[in-house]
Amino acid sequence: MSDLQEPVGVAVIGTGMWGKRMLAAVKRTPSLRLVTCYGRDAKAREVIASEYGCATAETFEQAISWDGVRGVLLITPNYVHAEQARACARVGKHVFVEKPIADTIKDGMAMQSACQSAGVNLFVGHAFRRLGAARKVKQILDEGRLGQVVLAEANFSLPGTLTPDKWRYYRETCPGGPLMQLGIHHADTLQYWLGAVTRVRGAFAHLVTSAEIDDVGIAQLEFSRGALGTLTGSYVSPKTYFLRLYGTEGVLDYQTDMSIWPKADQMDQATTLTLRTKTEIEQLEFEPRDMLVDELDEFARCIQGSVQPETGALEGLRALDVILSAIRSNETGTPTKLGEYNA
Repeated sequence: MSDLQEPVGVAVIGTGMWGKRMLAAVKRTPSLRLVTCYGRDAKAREVIASEYGCATAETFEQAISWDGVRGVLLITPNYVHAEQARACARVGKHVFVEKPIADTIKDGMAMQSACQSAGVNLFVGHAFRRLGAARKVKQILDEGRLGQVVLAEANFSLPGTLTPDKWRYYRETCPGGPLMQLGIHHADTLQYWLGAVTRVRGAFAHLVTSAEIDDVGIAQLEFSRGALGTLTGSYVSPKTYFLRLYGTEGVLDYQTDMSIWPKADQMDQATTLTLRTKTEIEQLEFEPRDMLVDELDEFARCIQGSVQPETGALEGLRALDVILSAIRSNETGTPTKLGEYNA
């Protein structure tokens, strides 16, 4: 945790379901101070102000320019990330943007350029790699206990009510459906563990939901170190979160009981790590972490200049490129090679 003495003032933009989760996480983060919030629902803003003791802004522009705000948390739909991040950079505010970084590589790179030019941090909210279980897996891999990893499997599925008033209902504003919103977490974590993905073959289907988007998706992955992988997601299946790594010396199972979701701070307590080798089965112990507090505390330290973002523009672009490449592959029927930042 941070040893900062003075909390860093932030504004939160977005007061929907995940925005409220992030507001609660800010309250759990001693190194941050919630100054103001903005969302389109005026009544929701007033409720939040009363609950968290912050000011309410009447416009986005007012919120990011509020006295005492040094950083802005964008908990908003993907398709407005680029415009909002550039606006924050223009007024010298550090930017935390919830994943995915954007809907397109062009927009993500424009965000990166704007923040670099303004001398502010661009921090992408890929929180799941910060879980205690995920950190333990990285340690196991670094110690070589799996040998050479040859295969990876991962799934993140959540059922939801997709109605025409929700931006996730539409292909234009939610390309890639569950892979863009859920699977992208695994796209980041797997690359954190196994190195860059270099080639993707994708397939999507619209099977159950009345929404425009495809409700299931799969991406077949090729990693730069030679391993293969599958990344899958569904918007119509019961809550599921797992990863499995196959190595020459062992198989590692990462399973989370997602009945706790969306209580992100309880994920590690609901997770088991099982290492199977040729001679034994071991239940691995790890230190539970509050992944949202961890990333927010790191954002505070980035603003103070003591660290650089672990998940900055490059990591956000790499994860996004996996999903966009799966979409392009589905459209063309051929594998897609990823961009040069994934080399």
